[in-house]
Amino acid sequence: MKTTRNEKIFRILWYAAAISLTIYYGVNPFLAGETTWYNMLIFMGTALLGYFCVSTLVERSPVLGNVSGMSANVGEMYTQFYFGNIGMVFSALYYFITHLIGLNIWTKKENQDSEGKIKIANTNRNALILTVLFCLAGIAVMCFWGHKIIKEDNQFLFVLNVIAFVIGISAQFVMIMRQPFSWILWSICNVVWLVLNLISNNYIFAVQSVLYEINAVIGIYKWYKYKEILKP
Repeated sequence: MKTTRNEKIFRILWYAAAISLTIYYGVNPFLAGETTWYNMLIFMGTALLGYFCVSTLVERSPVLGNVSGMSANVGEMYTQFYFGNIGMVFSALYYFITHLIGLNIWTKKENQDSEGKIKIANTNRNALILTVLFCLAGIAVMCFWGHKIIKEDNQFLFVLNVIAFVIGISAQFVMIMRQPFSWILWSICNVVWLVLNLISNNYIFAVQSVLYEINAVIGIYKWYKYKEILKP
């Protein structure tokens, strides 16, 4: 499925907005003395890697999507821990692990089409069990130690972290298993992330959540369109 001219123009504009807003919301806190130079670089680098990751995942790229995803996940764990969003820390850890699995699954020839992009496939039961177990473990850790890790005693913030964790790892699992429904889950997750990032004053990632939402809508369209093409 070839990329149209309009899709290329959209992606250029999307990247232009991502880069310019990342620089603006990354540099301003540093200039105001609200963060250090190394935090600024980590936040900006993580955000930009995230943009590259989700855009290549929409295009079903087996290597770039997973490798850039793992790179972004390392920075996300640091960033979200810094801002006290422990649910998103656990989510990023899970994303890193499953991107490793995805790199193995997606690079197999039988899982790629003639263009070298991943095919849509059925759900794997063993991976589903792994996801459920990791989800339960993460929720247990948050219930017992979450309030000690989150910097402010905010029950609403804590609940949002749990929701972000559960929806996020569900979306990641379904995506690694190459299901178009994953982008619907990502669309829901992005809304929760936006609220969490705004509450924790993490504006560089709040902007990212908005652009991720736009990307998720494109993902829904393209993956379901590809699925229709594969129908006999």
